[in-house]
Amino acid sequence: MPAVEVVPGIMVKRTKSIQKNQLKRTARKLGPAISVAEFLALKNPKGDLLVSVDGEHVSLTSLERVYWPDEKITKVELLRYYIQIAPRLLPYLKDRPAILQRWPRGVNAPMFFQQDLESAPRFVKTVRLRNLEGRELDYAVYTTTASLLHFVNLGTIEQHPWHSTTKKLSQPDWIALDLDPKKAPWENVLQVALLVKEVCDEIGLQAFPKTSGSSGIHVYLPLKPTNQYESVAEFAKLLAGEIAQRAPTIATVERRIAKRKRDQVYVDWMQNARGKSLASVYTSRAKPKATVSMPLTWKQIEKGVKISDFTIRNVPTLLDKTGDPWADFFASRQTLKLR
Repeated sequence: MPAVEVVPGIMVKRTKSIQKNQLKRTARKLGPAISVAEFLALKNPKGDLLVSVDGEHVSLTSLERVYWPDEKITKVELLRYYIQIAPRLLPYLKDRPAILQRWPRGVNAPMFFQQDLESAPRFVKTVRLRNLEGRELDYAVYTTTASLLHFVNLGTIEQHPWHSTTKKLSQPDWIALDLDPKKAPWENVLQVALLVKEVCDEIGLQAFPKTSGSSGIHVYLPLKPTNQYESVAEFAKLLAGEIAQRAPTIATVERRIAKRKRDQVYVDWMQNARGKSLASVYTSRAKPKATVSMPLTWKQIEKGVKISDFTIRNVPTLLDKTGDPWADFFASRQTLKLR
């Protein structure tokens, strides 16, 4: 029987373990498979195809399905984006459990969460965890481009990885702050992001900003995975509190929307917990115009970048021209000396 760990956090009460059957492994798809290059060269493919990726046959289905009706963006365009962006995206996904958010009928149809796989091809890695109710779950794990495309084919428009890898599930290797405006003006979001940088600079920590692709800004601090989630979350709470204290008219750590002032940006530190996640850097978002959570430089924040600047249709070309703003992210992992 595979090893089982508790997720999220630590069990607060003893519960009876609810064991599940072994994950069903689906048979390898048979038939001719085209190469990735051949797939990218197709103009308007329809129906189903097998594509050879990482030595595996990945089944891609219903390619003509419209995912963004207003923009007339189809499933095949989303798959092309993920193939193109995979070399930049995978370092932020590899060996991390995935919280699958699936829109199999497109962004205007209902979405559902999937944390427990019932079946998967053999090239999709899983990790068995136990939730607080004692139920065993087989989490999908990102490993290769083939695994990523399999999840996208299921309708996983957005990629939501854990903050830790399967090697050290209880020790995150980044801190994430979500600057959520709700009704606050965008200019305030940018100002709060710069304040995050100011505080991090003062305490000697390097921070990396990105658009959320939805409505706000995410700021990540790369870490060496040496501390438990609880300690990292406590540090994130203190950091968020300092930011809010310095600019109380435009920043707050008040979770309740009704208690916030209209101009205040919520500095959300609470996603730094085992089993939680934010939208990954480079992920597409199930939002109008098929926006992307785009890594940024601090100069872009200063100049007034907009979320709508980055979509699945322009990001690969932009990156070819400007390079990767987060190229040094993993080389910048920092040690938090926490007790």
